[in-house]
Amino acid sequence: MKSFINYSEKIGKNFLLCQGPGGNTSIKFNKSILIKKSGSFLSDASKENIFKEINLNNIIGHYKKDNLNKNKFDKDLSIEAPLHVMLPSKYVLHYHSISSIIISSIYKKKEINSFLYKNEILPINYVRPGLELAEEMVNLNTKYSFKSFFLYNHGLILEGSNLQKLYSKIFHIEKLFSKLIDYEKLNFIFKDINNLKQVDNIIKNPSPNIKYEKFNGRYLFPDHSVFFPNFFSEKKNTKDTIEYDSNFFYFKNKLSETELIYFKTLLIMYGLINDNKIINYINKDDGRKLRLSGDEIFRIDINK
Repeated sequence: MKSFINYSEKIGKNFLLCQGPGGNTSIKFNKSILIKKSGSFLSDASKENIFKEINLNNIIGHYKKDNLNKNKFDKDLSIEAPLHVMLPSKYVLHYHSISSIIISSIYKKKEINSFLYKNEILPINYVRPGLELAEEMVNLNTKYSFKSFFLYNHGLILEGSNLQKLYSKIFHIEKLFSKLIDYEKLNFIFKDINNLKQVDNIIKNPSPNIKYEKFNGRYLFPDHSVFFPNFFSEKKNTKDTIEYDSNFFYFKNKLSETELIYFKTLLIMYGLINDNKIINYINKDDGRKLRLSGDEIFRIDINK
C-alpha cells in the first residue's frame, strides 16, 4: 500500500502529467478498492487522507443496477470511479498528460489512431467522464485487450498488476508522444509559465503574439470547461470574459489555487499549440453539461 501511495504522489507532483485535483489512481485488494476522493490532489497522497476504501462487490452491483449513471455510489468518490471499478486490473492510473491533450487537439484522429494502435494504446473519443466513459472503454477493448487508453481531450489511463512497470510505462508513452510534438519546447514553456505569479488579479501574458480568441468555445480538456468556461477578449469591461492585452491577463477576482493551476495549464497548451488549428475539442454544450453536473459543482465548491 505504501508503494501505491508513493507512486500516486509522484504522478501528482509531475505537472506535465497531473494538474491540481485532476487525475486519480486506485488499487484493488482483498474485496475492496481504494480510490482517490473527488477534488483532492494526488500530490498530497502521502500527507493527507485523499483515498477512500469501498467494498468492491457493493460498488460493482451499484453500477450494474444504475447503468444510466444517475446516482453516485458515494459522494466523496471521483467522477471517474466507474472506470477504476470496471477495469479488471489491480492498479488503474488515470492522469491528464498535457502532451496527450495537445496531440488530441491538433492532429486528425485518423493520424493519431494509427499511431496509437501500433503502440497498443486504445483511442477513445471524448465521452463525458463517468459511467458512460467506463462502459465505452470496456466495450471497445473487447477486441484488443489493451492495457493503455488514450482519451481524446482528456488524458490517459493505464492498468496492470505491476505498479513499477506501470509507472515506467507512463514515461515510455510520453517519449512516444515526443515523436508528435516538440517535447523540448513543451518543457521550456512549462518552466517559463510555471513561474508566473498572480499580482492584484493580474497575470503576465507569456505569449503576446497569440490571439486567444481562437480558443473561445473550444475546451481542450474537461477541467478547462469546468474552471475556465469564459471566453477571452481584448475588449475592456466585457462581461463574463477573460480580458487580456499583449502584456497581461486581467481577472475580476483573485484566482484560487486550483484556478491558477488550470490557467497555467491552459497557457502551456496554448503556447505549444500556437498557430496550429484546433481540430478536436469539447464543445460549448458538452462543456456546459459537465460544468453543471453534481460532481463538478462539488469539485468547484471544495476547490474555491
